[in-house]
Amino acid sequence: MALGAIIVVGAKNEVFAPAETVLPANDPAPLGGPLACFEVLGRSLVERIIERFVRIEVDVISVLVEAETSFQVPQLRGSFGNVSFQVVDDAESAIEQKLREYSINGIQRSFVHCAEAYTETDLLDLFYFHREARQPATRACDHEGALALWVVDCAMPAQLDVRKVLGEAGRNGASYFVRGYVHRMADPRDLREIATHMLQGHFQEGASGKEIRPGVWIDEGARVHRRARIVGPAYIGCRSKVRADTLVTRCSSVERDCCVDYGTVIENSSLLPNTQIGIWLDVCHAIANGNKLFSLGRNVGIEISDPSVMRSTAPILSRNAEVSDRNEPRMSADFEHEMLTQRTWQLGANLIRE
Repeated sequence: MALGAIIVVGAKNEVFAPAETVLPANDPAPLGGPLACFEVLGRSLVERIIERFVRIEVDVISVLVEAETSFQVPQLRGSFGNVSFQVVDDAESAIEQKLREYSINGIQRSFVHCAEAYTETDLLDLFYFHREARQPATRACDHEGALALWVVDCAMPAQLDVRKVLGEAGRNGASYFVRGYVHRMADPRDLREIATHMLQGHFQEGASGKEIRPGVWIDEGARVHRRARIVGPAYIGCRSKVRADTLVTRCSSVERDCCVDYGTVIENSSLLPNTQIGIWLDVCHAIANGNKLFSLGRNVGIEISDPSVMRSTAPILSRNAEVSDRNEPRMSADFEHEMLTQRTWQLGANLIRE
C-alpha cells in the first residue's frame, strides 16, 4: 500500500505548530531561522525526520517550507530520490493540495508532521493504529498533550477541509499515545537541550561521525590539535578546527565548518555551523551562531560586532565572494598581546576569571 509523508517547516498556523512552539511576536527567530533547520550533532531535526520516514519505506516525502524561512532549509547529507522541497505561502492550503495530489496518484494515507516538534516513535505502529481506527485522521499525543504529528486519509469528503480534519483529530476520535522521546521546540534552549540529550544517549538517533572514545564524536574532515582537550560527551562536526590549548567540555557541540581558536573554552554550549570563536575566550551555557550569541541563562541574544571575537565563516555571495585565510580580519599585535596577558573573556555567562 502506497504511503506518503508531509513535513511542514516554519508553520505559524496554530493547528500545525502547537502553542508551545510559538515564539514571542517581537522575536520570532532569535537565531535567524526555524530551530528545526539548525544542525544538532551533524544533522538538523528536519533531516532526522526525513530519515525516519525513509527507513520505514514511505513512498513519497514532501517538505513544505514557509516562504519566509526558505533560506534556512538544510542540505541533506544523504541522497533521497523520493524527497521533494516546496516553498509555500500558506501551509494549510499547501497540505490540502498535496493530499489531493497524493490521492490522485494512488497514495491512500499520509503522515503530516510539523518539524518544530521532534518525536521518536514507532511510525509504522502509528500507521497501523490509524488504519484500524477507521477515522479521517489520527493525531499523536503524549503526557503533555497533542503533538503536531498525524496520519491522514488522503481522499477526504469534499465538505471537509484540512484544518477541520487535523484540528478535530484526537478530540472526536481515538488518538495515538507516544511513549518515546518527544521534544517541542519553543526557543533556543530547546535546541541546546536536544544536543545534550543526544550526547547523553537519550535519543535513538545519535551524533554523526565516529565515536573515537566513549562520549566523544568526531565527524568527517574535522581537525583537532593534539594539545586540544575534548572532554566527553562532546561532538566536533565536519571540517571544523579545534586549535591548540582549547577545551570543549560538558555536552558541548561544535557543528560543521566551525573554528575554535587558541586557548578558548567551550563549556555546556553549542556552536552552530560556520561559526568562528576567537582566542582565549570562554563560551559558557550559550549558543553561538556566526556573530550572534544567545545566552541560555539570561534568555537573551546579542550580536558581536568585533570579528576577532566571533564571526561567521559562511561564504558571502558578492562580487568579491572569494574569501581566503589571507583576507581574514587580523588582530593588531597590541590587541593580541593584551588578550594573551590579561583576562579571559566569558561569553554567555556573568563570570570573568583572571
